[in-house]
Amino acid sequence: MLVDLFVPPPSKLLEMHVRDARHILAARSWCVLRKAALDPLPRLEGHLLSDIVAIRFSLLMEAVTQVWPDPFAIHRPCCGRASIDETLLAQAIRFAAAGQCSAFETLLREMLPGDARALLFARARVLYD
Repeated sequence: MLVDLFVPPPSKLLEMHVRDARHILAARSWCVLRKAALDPLPRLEGHLLSDIVAIRFSLLMEAVTQVWPDPFAIHRPCCGRASIDETLLAQAIRFAAAGQCSAFETLLREMLPGDARALLFARARVLYD
């Protein structure tokens, strides 16, 4: 699978780049709080250190939960390892933030149709603008 070229096996959050770990923790918080019908923004602001980035990340997660082919798989908030979906999302955000559209497309091509990839790229690209 092409994903295997870009996404390493699940790793420990403490061994990841700090931004990737923050994105994973923010995704976990967003999923848990949304399922509980609670506002995830205050927690996201703590993880992402910015209210604007938190809002943009929330919009990204809304899109992820709509276009991901299966339910987005997260580990428990206290788990020290990342799930495949969490790792894939962190890598996709890294590619989009760096403007690496072709790498982003290659990463998600087998999993998502073109319009879904375009939506996720657009939402991830503006996280830190």
